[in-house]
Amino acid sequence: MQTQFYVYINGQQQGPFSVKEVEGKLRGGEMAPSDFIYLESKSDWVSVVDFEPLSETAKHSTPKIAKPMKSEITSPVAENSEQEWYTLKGENRYGPFSFTDVVKMLQEKSLFEYEYVWRSGMATWQRVAEVDEFKADKIRDLKNSGEKGVSELFFRRRHKRAKFDGSIIVHDNKQVWKGQSIEISAGGAGLVIENSMIIPGQTLFLHFKPGDGVPPFNAVCEVVSKRFLKGIKHKEQSIHYGVKFTNIGEKAKGFVTEFAEYAKKAA
Repeated sequence: MQTQFYVYINGQQQGPFSVKEVEGKLRGGEMAPSDFIYLESKSDWVSVVDFEPLSETAKHSTPKIAKPMKSEITSPVAENSEQEWYTLKGENRYGPFSFTDVVKMLQEKSLFEYEYVWRSGMATWQRVAEVDEFKADKIRDLKNSGEKGVSELFFRRRHKRAKFDGSIIVHDNKQVWKGQSIEISAGGAGLVIENSMIIPGQTLFLHFKPGDGVPPFNAVCEVVSKRFLKGIKHKEQSIHYGVKFTNIGEKAKGFVTEFAEYAKKAA
């Protein structure tokens, strides 16, 4: 039976620690529920919140602060204007933030849907993706509401983006993974990569195989978003990431721009 555990915090492996020591890190705020712990029985990393001996501790590390909710108004902004939200990033808790502050952070990629938020009235910390107020359809309704100040929360993409189904090879100078492109522009791409532990801010090297009339090309990118997927069981599980290109050849950029413009016109 395993008694010592390695943990994965903010992109770094630490340990080994006993269950009590890991529990202490959770209670002390050194670890977040979204951090990982390695289980020998599964030969894989799992979220601490999904590790049964620590799941309750992870779920209930809730700050006893914030004012009660007071709104019964139907407007998307006004409905949430009295709520004070808190975010959990690594070992630190931040807040209070207004509803629109949180939406803006999501748009600016300073908060991600797999990270945790809490407000008064919630029993435990929840991932952003699991909170009704921040689900895609609610954000879309907010964007289309035309309310004063809402347009400032959202921004238009600088580059035209189009669907692009192509195979890619990804590496970080240490390991190599397979992947698939979903959409692409001269500024970045939406990718599905067979690695559930890549984190926003990480630099990756991409090789795009030829497809849809676009020749093969290489690019260096920064991960800017990571889509939350419930029930991740192993490190090799495919996850949807958003990346921005930090280095791409002018010739390749021209091919991608031309493809995106053509695809948009043909749609």
